Amino acid sequence: MEWVMAIAVAIVLIMVIRAFFFVTYTVDGLSMEPTLDHGDRVVVNKFMDHFTDYEYEDVIVFDSEMGPAYVKRVIGAPGDNVEMDDKQVYINGEAIEEEYVVHTEDSYMDNFTLGDLGVEGDVIPEDHYLVLGDNRPVSRDGRDFGLIHEDSIVGEVQLRFWPLNEIAISF
Repeated sequence: MEWVMAIAVAIVLIMVIRAFFFVTYTVDGLSMEPTLDHGDRVVVNKFMDHFTDYEYEDVIVFDSEMGPAYVKRVIGAPGDNVEMDDKQVYINGEAIEEEYVVHTEDSYMDNFTLGDLGVEGDVIPEDHYLVLGDNRPVSRDGRDFGLIHEDSIVGEVQLRFWPLNEIAISF
C-alpha cells in the first residue's frame, strides 16, 4: 500500500510540475542553429511567464497556429521599433550585435520594417513580440507570420539537457 501511495504522489507531483512550472520540448528543425540543433531537448520555464516580461535575446517556446510549437529568439518587445537593413537588425535605431546568428549569401528578406510585418505604427504594440530564428536563412519566424501575442508564449528555454555532452543553462 505504501508503494501505491508513493507512486500516486509522484504522479501527481509530476503532473503539477508539468502543468505549472516546467515542460520539455524537442527542437524540430534547423532554425535555431547554432544555438540549438535539431533533436536537442530543452526545459522550458512556464512559471516565470506570470511574473516577468520577455526581453531581447530570450529564447522562448510559443504555440503556433501553423502546427507544433516553435522555438525562437525574442528580438523585439512591446514599445520597440525594430527593422532590418542589409542583414543588420536595429532596435530603436541602434544596431544590435548578434553573435549567435548564421549569415549566408542566400538569406531571404534581409530588409524589413514593422510595417512590412503588418504592424500599424512605428512600435511593437503591447502584449506582442517579434521573434526570429538564429539561422535566418532557413528560419520561419516573425518575417513570415508577423508578431506573436504573449498569450501564445509557453515560456523561456532555461536548459538544454540533451545531448548530454552539450548540457547548457540559459541562452
